[in-house]
Amino acid sequence: MSTATAAYPTRTGAARVLDWWLPLVPRARVAWVRVLIGTVALIDALFLLRSPRDRAGTPEFYDPVVLAQLLHLPPPGQATSLLVLTGVAAGLLGLATGGTTRAPAWVQHVGGGLLAGCYLIWCVWGMSFGYVAHDHMAIVVGLLLLPTAGTCRYADRTPSESAGWALRMIQILTVFTYTGSVLAKMVLNDWDLLRWANSGTLVWAFLRRPNPVNELLVEHALLLRAGQWGALVLELAAPLVFLVREHRRWLVVLFFIGFHLSTFVLLGIHFLPTAICWSAFLPWERWLGPWPRPRRLTTS
Repeated sequence: MSTATAAYPTRTGAARVLDWWLPLVPRARVAWVRVLIGTVALIDALFLLRSPRDRAGTPEFYDPVVLAQLLHLPPPGQATSLLVLTGVAAGLLGLATGGTTRAPAWVQHVGGGLLAGCYLIWCVWGMSFGYVAHDHMAIVVGLLLLPTAGTCRYADRTPSESAGWALRMIQILTVFTYTGSVLAKMVLNDWDLLRWANSGTLVWAFLRRPNPVNELLVEHALLLRAGQWGALVLELAAPLVFLVREHRRWLVVLFFIGFHLSTFVLLGIHFLPTAICWSAFLPWERWLGPWPRPRRLTTS
């Protein structure tokens, strides 16, 4: 047996599987992802998922989803919706300041729990007025899981399995959003994906949400059908991101962000809560490391 083999024994199959679920990831990466996802959560609550505030005066339209029933959540009111929204903002502030080295660890722990809990309530309220948005799955569960990584500072590059597990869960849920969309297409089309790919779905969507861009395309059936095939292939290929080396994953993330930009331009659909969860694939600690960076020592 060679010295190299003795020093680095071969990993068994079970150990490799465990390594995949519990990758060693710098804690700083979680610190940045927390703030990025939390910022979008606040934007979502303020400007996008507005039903808890807009419908606070019409509780008769409140039809609680299963989770709301389990939590015994009453319909939102003006005061309670403002209180929960304030909790989302305060939680994000705690996470952002808690990532610095000067802030006590409890600041980010309390902030993370407050943000996750309040945003969960906000989304459950929002989904209880007749429309359940599947693009919120990854961000809601992600915010609930990120606190399990413990104390994470922007400048802390210590490898951590708990940090890796939290980010891996967000990655899996993000990818599952796309594969789940394929499953929904199959169910709604009697388990026939070809039927959906060759349908007039985009034509119907363009006529329902007309704008100057999609009005130029609505009469080009072959082009629209090709777009549906492209979207289907993209969703099916989402799990392949795990086969791409980490230093090149930004290309995959950029590709999917481009996909969502196209849906926003053509349909006015943003999918921002899902799009931000792609941040869990990226090495933020390398790009947003401690600033200013230490100077290199030079020898004369």
